[in-house]
Amino acid sequence: MSKESVTFLTEEEQQELKSKFLGFRQGLVGVGPSRHLLPPHCMGFTKKYKDFKFCESDVVIATFPRSGTTWTQEIVWTMRNGLDFNEASKVSLNVRSPFFEFDSIHAVHKDIRADLVAKFLSRHPNGDPRTGGIFLEQAEMAPAPRTIKTHLPFSLLPPDILETCKVVYVARNPRDVCVSYYHHQSSLGSAEFIGDFSDFVDFWCRDLYLQAPFWGHLKEAWAKRQHRNLLFLFYEDMKENHMRELKRLDAFLGTGLSEEQLRQVAEHTSISQMKSRSSVNPPPSVYTERAQKEGRKDFIRKGAIGDWVNYFTPELETKFQAWLKTGEEIAKEIPFKYKAELADTSGK
Repeated sequence: MSKESVTFLTEEEQQELKSKFLGFRQGLVGVGPSRHLLPPHCMGFTKKYKDFKFCESDVVIATFPRSGTTWTQEIVWTMRNGLDFNEASKVSLNVRSPFFEFDSIHAVHKDIRADLVAKFLSRHPNGDPRTGGIFLEQAEMAPAPRTIKTHLPFSLLPPDILETCKVVYVARNPRDVCVSYYHHQSSLGSAEFIGDFSDFVDFWCRDLYLQAPFWGHLKEAWAKRQHRNLLFLFYEDMKENHMRELKRLDAFLGTGLSEEQLRQVAEHTSISQMKSRSSVNPPPSVYTERAQKEGRKDFIRKGAIGDWVNYFTPELETKFQAWLKTGEEIAKEIPFKYKAELADTSGK
């Protein structure tokens, strides 16, 4: 299989990124037809992603970042594993539901967990843990039924993925995604964004950030929404009518859970429960020194619909409206909900 097409940013764009995203020391490159932005070392993995062998029993949670990924992972894993709340509390979600392309995002030169390196070297004595695909192998070796997370667009996944396994795609309104992603990129050392929100909006509106562009990612999934093996969910629907969406998931996954069992899943995956469980939150070491000092270590934040109203000034709203028009072709088909709410039951 041929390698994915690569689009290189201009030198000016790379310097802008490096000046504000201190974690992107090597810059970013655009991969595939939608120019999905990833660190340059991703080029050693793209063919492996296309060639990955998914199984019929697999379920893939596919999202654009900060669209309810962690929430959906925990829901789906719990539903597919007999409501094993004990296991869910003891074992990290990243182990139970591996992050498919994390090798392409992680700073491979540092901070790889020693236990993962040891396991990799035990299987590959002469292998290089920095480039060997530790996290991809973790996904490959996960016990069935595998629940795998990805932020890759469909064009970077195996072409036959929907003929092979089921995919749950979750979309969220882009204003709230932008706010949530700003906090994410500001607090995590892998990105270490040092600008303010207005700076982040500027990068967002130019599709210059990790795993951009939003519209390209969404468009690829929306085009496949009628496929029998794809369930297209909206984050806002999951928030506003959680039980209804759990029943849709139950029917799609074929888990056959009772109303009471679904209520137990809803309670287990409430935002208060998930914020309190170390198994679904990364260790303190992944956060920047600044974030740790300021107490900003909430991987799972508010989970609210409409938090964007607290961040968008009239000037930023004007800029964002112009960006929204660039995705008008797909946006007019999608019933995004932007309203604020008071309830905070689950989410990211």
